[in-house]
Amino acid sequence: MRVKIPAHWAISFAVAILCSLAVVYATVPLYQSYIEKTAYPAYLETVETGPGSVGYDAAENTPHATSLADIQQYDTFALEVIHYKSVEAVDNKWYHNFTLPNGEMVIGHLPSGAHIQGIGTTESGDALYLLPVGRWDTLSLPADYSGSLSGEGYADNTHFVECEGDECLTIGEFAVQQPGYHIVSKLWIAVLILVYIVCVTILKRRKKARQSAQGK
Repeated sequence: MRVKIPAHWAISFAVAILCSLAVVYATVPLYQSYIEKTAYPAYLETVETGPGSVGYDAAENTPHATSLADIQQYDTFALEVIHYKSVEAVDNKWYHNFTLPNGEMVIGHLPSGAHIQGIGTTESGDALYLLPVGRWDTLSLPADYSGSLSGEGYADNTHFVECEGDECLTIGEFAVQQPGYHIVSKLWIAVLILVYIVCVTILKRRKKARQSAQGK
């Protein structure tokens, strides 16, 4: 059994397809140009990466911290430790114990695959390590938390050393995360439906008008 499709449906669909393709070819290059020339360069200016930035190796002018007093003195610093070990995960974030050369212990967070450098030994012979650049941040724990991070062994258990910094997105990763990407990617569908409805309505009215004229 053959299904006969009304001519005005087929014509409307063809017109809608052409219009939606025209919208795609017109908007996609404009969006790509906006990302490449405006949005992505502006994003790069806000991202701090490379030596001396949080999460990366220390630069020549990065201060080293070996005590809680040092940590509290600098905005960012490279922490020297004699021990670093993971303790537990809270809200999917692994926290560590950092033992400083003077025996003080602070809470810290290291990114996966962090570059930790051996930089010799202390006067007492303990191995000394240099962590990626970090910053002193407020520790936010759940209200009902009662784990080891709330213990009294820390020099300060209300803050922690954050050694995870910004990760620079590629231009492709940045583009697909922008609201404009989702708008552009769905615009052709909206145009297709809208043009199809308009064309069907117009052609259907014209057909009825011709039929009425012929009947007189």
